[in-house]
Amino acid sequence: MDFEFLEGKRLTEDVALDETMVWNEDIEMLDLHLVATSALIGVVHRVSYELLSRYLPSDYTAVVVESLVRHVKAVSTGTRVAVGVRVIGVVGNRVKFRGIVMSGDEKILEAEFVRAIVPREKLWRLALEKAEKTSRLFGI
Repeated sequence: MDFEFLEGKRLTEDVALDETMVWNEDIEMLDLHLVATSALIGVVHRVSYELLSRYLPSDYTAVVVESLVRHVKAVSTGTRVAVGVRVIGVVGNRVKFRGIVMSGDEKILEAEFVRAIVPREKLWRLALEKAEKTSRLFGI
């Protein structure tokens, strides 16, 4: 299947950063209500999935296989941000994105990442094979 038509596609969403996204690795810093890097990249990845899902056949999905992130500035929960993604390249079934999170004029996070487009059936099969191997390993 040819996915080159995806190049240049983009999507921007307004997102409210809530308490479920708080950085909680350092308990003493919880009162600052800062958003975790992992939560921000999760939002960027979600927006990219929403973009791709508009164009993929229903029997395909897209999984993140590579991600490079730069968290530029701290942001607090309760902030509304703009999350934008753009397809910057397509090679075979791999779609490369550039993503950005902005709060007003301030850049919060930038990322480049790759999603692989794969048949849903293949993921199901791999997951079931892995579960069967684990069950045999533990005698279940």
